[in-house]
Amino acid sequence: MRRQITSNSSLLQPTSVYEPEYLRQQAHWLRNELDPRIAQAGPDALHSDEVLRVDEFLRRLLKANISIDDLRSSRMHLAVSEIAGRSTRWPKRLIERCEALKETWESSHGALKSIGILLYEPGGRLNGICEPEDISRDVLFVKWLKSPSAAFSPLKAKRFGDLGFTAGDWWINPLFALYAGIIDNSDANGGVVADANGAYAVVMTEGDEVKGSSPDKFVYRARADDTGRYRLTAGTPESRQPVRILRSHSLRSFYAPKAGLRYDGLHKVSGWTVRTDPQSKQVVYDISFTRLASEPSMSQVQRRPFAEEVEDYKEYKRLRDLHRKRQSSENKPKIAISGDAIYEDATAEIH
Repeated sequence: MRRQITSNSSLLQPTSVYEPEYLRQQAHWLRNELDPRIAQAGPDALHSDEVLRVDEFLRRLLKANISIDDLRSSRMHLAVSEIAGRSTRWPKRLIERCEALKETWESSHGALKSIGILLYEPGGRLNGICEPEDISRDVLFVKWLKSPSAAFSPLKAKRFGDLGFTAGDWWINPLFALYAGIIDNSDANGGVVADANGAYAVVMTEGDEVKGSSPDKFVYRARADDTGRYRLTAGTPESRQPVRILRSHSLRSFYAPKAGLRYDGLHKVSGWTVRTDPQSKQVVYDISFTRLASEPSMSQVQRRPFAEEVEDYKEYKRLRDLHRKRQSSENKPKIAISGDAIYEDATAEIH
């Protein structure tokens, strides 16, 4: 039996709309369960009882006085904006409700797009993990190692099994997957997590997946400089242990996530071929993987990242680039011309 990814977006219940967690769950339900169905099959994809539930929920929102903080933490303002902006997709009655909500909220809080989301703040994905100015990987490593609240150790990933992670778990990038303990380095190029005792995980990027007839069976091409390939093909009892497979958004595969890094479950090596490339003369290792039948369905896993996770990814990149530009501007030497027409750094100390 496959384990199923549990959803935190149950049918709408008559809970108070002033409960932040309730708002968050309903925003998730609207954006990640209903909207994808409408995108695929149009307004008729919704059952009549679902339309009634959503309509009643929106009516309750119209009567309530939702604070800007609750909108930001739940991202309900984004769910409403998306419905109001898709006049050909959602049922007309629901679009009109959302347009009325948008007008009401904007009269109280200003433009909804300016409300933003939580990322580094309390309630945000990266709260307590890093700050916007933490753009140096090495500095962040030291910060994590010194933090008494962070059980950070790359050695955690060098163990067999799922380590308590569930297929579908997602991170903004490998750096945060390293922090979580599922891999042992933050190299954006990916590769095999391994040591002398075996291989534990594979992070696939770019052209690593050379064949994939289904999301459950594929061929991984190991890097020429990755010694982890020897652990995957050792033919020892340890090499027959299941391996954690993670796909990056940079992977050229139909099964890659649209953003970030996703854990796709435990896989076993089912075979391999070793050959010499006639052009590069390098030895090529093509390793076949088969996903364990006990893992959650890939149709469920491929729903990740959710809409809010993609937003976190984009916001992280935006703020990181902003701080990099700011840091570069602050560190840029000011040019002055001396009396002898020689350019000097005006910020340098005068000795």
